[in-house]
This record gives sequence, structure tokens and C-alpha cells, in this order.
Amino acid sequence: MTKISPASSDDLPALVAIAAECGLEVDFTAELSRSYARLLVAREAGVVNGFLLAWRAADELHLTDLGVTAARRRHGLARALVTELFREDSRVIFLEVRESNAPALALYGALGFTELDRRARYYSDTGEDAVVMQRLLR
Repeated sequence: MTKISPASSDDLPALVAIAAECGLEVDFTAELSRSYARLLVAREAGVVNGFLLAWRAADELHLTDLGVTAARRRHGLARALVTELFREDSRVIFLEVRESNAPALALYGALGFTELDRRARYYSDTGEDAVVMQRLLR
């Protein structure tokens, strides 16, 4: 059974490992200290297998990072993490995703996100475009 909860400093080693496995660069120590950051973890049998980072600005959330260990992908962890954001008292969630990331685009689409825009050459490592998506919550 998956349990979604706020991350704590005890989770840092697992968070760093997951981010590295997913090719993400996140300063988790800084994020834990930011009042506007929502850093959630997905635990299974007490083991952190995924995380989500979102920033709150007024009545908006910006989902900045989502990572799940390779061994636990396609087991509903990312869906559970994103769905937990729907409980926040916010009007809308925004995110950017690589246009080539078909699994993420399919997940976000299934969760009610719609394409809002495209950002040309958004990702500096590859020059790939980003798909900007939103989901209205109220």
C-alpha cells in the first residue's frame, strides 16, 4: 500500500538517490526550508520510492519535479503523488514536461491536465521544447 506524506529531512538520502536515478537536480535541503514548497513522498512498506515537488504562489501550484524509482514505475506512485496535489486549496496546477516524455504526457492527460502552451528549446541539455499543461481545480 502506498502512503503519501510530506517529506522530512530523514528522507533526504532516498530523495537524492531517486532524483539522481531520474536525471533530476533538486536541492532538497533548500526545498524543505521553503514555506511555499510542497515536497511529498510516496512510501511503500516504509521505503520512499517517489517524490513530488510543487511550489505555491497565491492560489496556484507549479509542479516542478516528479520522480519515481525505476523499479516502481507503472505502479501508480506518480498518479498518487499528483492526485494528492488536488487536495490543496488551489485554483490551478501548472507544469512543464518534455514533449518527448510520452508516459508523463499520458499520465497528466489521464489526470485532467490540458495543454496550455509550448516553450521552444526550454530544456537546455537537449534544446527540447516543453509542453506547458494546466489542470483547473476550481
